Amino acid sequence: MSLEHLETERLVLRRIEAQDASNLLEYHGNADVVRYIPWPQRNLDLVIAAIDDYQALSQSLDRAGASLVLGWALKSTGQVIGQSNMSVVSETNRTADLGWVLHPGFGGQGYAHEATEALLRASFAAFGLHRVVASIDTRNGPSARLAEKLGMRLEGELKAAVWTKGEWCDSWLYAILESEC
Repeated sequence: MSLEHLETERLVLRRIEAQDASNLLEYHGNADVVRYIPWPQRNLDLVIAAIDDYQALSQSLDRAGASLVLGWALKSTGQVIGQSNMSVVSETNRTADLGWVLHPGFGGQGYAHEATEALLRASFAAFGLHRVVASIDTRNGPSARLAEKLGMRLEGELKAAVWTKGEWCDSWLYAILESEC
């Protein structure tokens, strides 16, 4: 089973296509947006390469290492304003890792919550997941607040756990169980 299209009140969560490159560039190319994300600030060529990588994904979470990426397109305009990234980290434990990113021009309007809540519910139902985790850089307060709004609980703080962009970073581990969603 795959998850390629999901609708909320204001958004369509769908595969990211080549024609979305300029929309993605607006946030992938923003240094403030990618500050706490493991990928670098991207130019158009790097955005196009990322889209090619997204297209190669099965959009299913049926085995360890399987991943999906869904863009958040506004129903009103079709503009992609953010995205969700989800990967299976343990098939045995039915656990997936979740991440999100939002165009800063659309912050504070509930879009990230709307999209991520819908994806959590759909992924638990569609893929039989037991647990979803989110690893969040401890300097990224807005992402931590979103995790908490989604009902995810802080399970721990990992010191110097991630080497990214030339430095060791601390991270918070948030999680939610299927029974809690």
